Amino acid sequence: MTPLLVSVLGIVSVLGLYLATISGRHTQQPGDFVDAGLALPPWVIIFAGAGITLASLSLPNHLLLLATFGLQYNQIAGGLICVALCAAVTQKRVWLAARLTSLRTLGDLLGDYFGSTTLRIYMLLVLFLFSIPFAAMCLSQAGALVSAATANDVPAGLAIWSIAFVLFLCSVIGGWRGIAYLVAAQSLLVLALMIFFGAFTGFTLDKLAFAANGIGTASGVLPDRIPGVIQFGAGIGKELPAGGLWTTFAGLTFALSLGGIAISPGFSFLGVTSAPRRGFAFGQVWMIAGLAAGALILIGPVLAAEIAASGSLTAFTIRLAALDPMVAVGFTVLLVASGQIAVAFFAGSGASVCTIELTSRYIIPGMDQRSTRFAARVTLALVYGAVAAVASYAPLSATIFSSLTLSLSMQLLPAVLGLCWVRWISRSGVLAGLIVGSLCVVFTESFGLVLFERLFVDLPWGRWPLSVHSAGWGLATNFTACLLVSLFTRSDAERGRRDCLHDAFEESTPARKGSQAATTAKWSLTLLWAFFALGPGAILGNTFFSEPIFAGTVVAPGMPSLLIWQVMFWFVGVLIVWWLAYQGRLSVIDERPRHKIVLVPDVNPLFEPVTTPWIARFLDRVTGR
Repeated sequence: MTPLLVSVLGIVSVLGLYLATISGRHTQQPGDFVDAGLALPPWVIIFAGAGITLASLSLPNHLLLLATFGLQYNQIAGGLICVALCAAVTQKRVWLAARLTSLRTLGDLLGDYFGSTTLRIYMLLVLFLFSIPFAAMCLSQAGALVSAATANDVPAGLAIWSIAFVLFLCSVIGGWRGIAYLVAAQSLLVLALMIFFGAFTGFTLDKLAFAANGIGTASGVLPDRIPGVIQFGAGIGKELPAGGLWTTFAGLTFALSLGGIAISPGFSFLGVTSAPRRGFAFGQVWMIAGLAAGALILIGPVLAAEIAASGSLTAFTIRLAALDPMVAVGFTVLLVASGQIAVAFFAGSGASVCTIELTSRYIIPGMDQRSTRFAARVTLALVYGAVAAVASYAPLSATIFSSLTLSLSMQLLPAVLGLCWVRWISRSGVLAGLIVGSLCVVFTESFGLVLFERLFVDLPWGRWPLSVHSAGWGLATNFTACLLVSLFTRSDAERGRRDCLHDAFEESTPARKGSQAATTAKWSLTLLWAFFALGPGAILGNTFFSEPIFAGTVVAPGMPSLLIWQVMFWFVGVLIVWWLAYQGRLSVIDERPRHKIVLVPDVNPLFEPVTTPWIARFLDRVTGR
């Protein structure tokens, strides 16, 4: 199997280099290396968005957790619809804001819109978490998969550095356009292989484990039911959750954390650098909410049941190899390709955004296009070197740091909503919410708990207390602080700047055709869907179809009641995203902005120091004593 797997991975690498070379030849200006000339074609957005979403969920981890916790964890697949909803609400407005202001990154937009250096620093922190630890975790998993599939004929370290080198070559040749093409092509490969393995396991295996015995979870874990609405336990590491961890609150708050993908610096950069007409809507509705979420909900449990019956992911691959070595190679390529998507996208977008936001804005302002391209290539080399080194020598640290990534990214939601829709959300409110929310995230995740308990004393709670994900704790406190502070500071000195952008939004958007009642109905239906699909109402799915109240008896629907519930609300979720994206015009760009606006004069803080107000007040108090 080793020669076959290496040959197939080699063919995929050659395809990537070919796409990078084609992209490099199509580049018109050297400066396009960093942002593709803001003209990525719609098909790239359509395919890449779905692949990035699946890769951010970590496909190998998803299958293993599904095999461990059964259908209660399958609720997380429905969370991909949250990603689509979040993208529908924000992606078009961020694209419009970028075109109106001639800014190219979300960090620059938020920094100028709120007039805050702290927000820029926070965005760079989130960018760093995606670009290094998160990408390193995915690369480490890909190396381990190749090593296991080849019985260590290809050691994990060799696989890690080989994959990193090939992806670096593709990135440094093709630039941002080449990276986007590579990610889109691999996303298409991953989606096709997902569908193939769903059909293969369904029609080829003699006794399908899912149909015979369901997902064989460990004793004490409910395989086909959600273990309650909430568990009043101290959290992982302090108390063992009864029946499994994934209560409805755990599922809902984890799904909320997935929204961090849609507002992450890299995903926002992908949208800003595109030239879509209907690419946003099609990608969000049919690819992310439709195909990606549907494939995970329908095919994930079937594959997870086989993995649980085999004992491990490696044992399942060996079992496939006994049937046909090519099938086993295809399954390994599916998992490795999903990791490669994450590495290529987050490392590549991180290098481009860092070049724009940090190098060319602050460190070496006024660079010409050739210098900018050179700086981007140097940054790519540094990022890929760091990712490969961390994946090889510190995979545990990468996993611990990457657990913060999505939750901290999601803490940017109030700021992004302020930029896109709510003009009275103030800078003070956003900063207060970010501080409180981020602290809650850190101290309900492994990183903060380990750090605090080693330095001070044991905390009374563990990871995800009350079976609520860290993103849920962070968002609840973040929104509370942000809204309370914004109520008192909504007319601050930056209000004129915020009004300027929102007035430009209204001039660039056609008048609404629907009534206020229709708008209220759309959002009410969305909240109702979230309550029953992911929230506390999902607990009804445990017995709704197997023990219906109106029948007064037990029936055998042929599959677990919870799975029918999940499939039904996946259909409804796709319809809601379609309604908002197309009918609500949230994701359809009718016309380009006709004029430009300037939020703030271009200031370089290295030469014209700008101190954030709270930092200035702190310095005054310290130096004044």
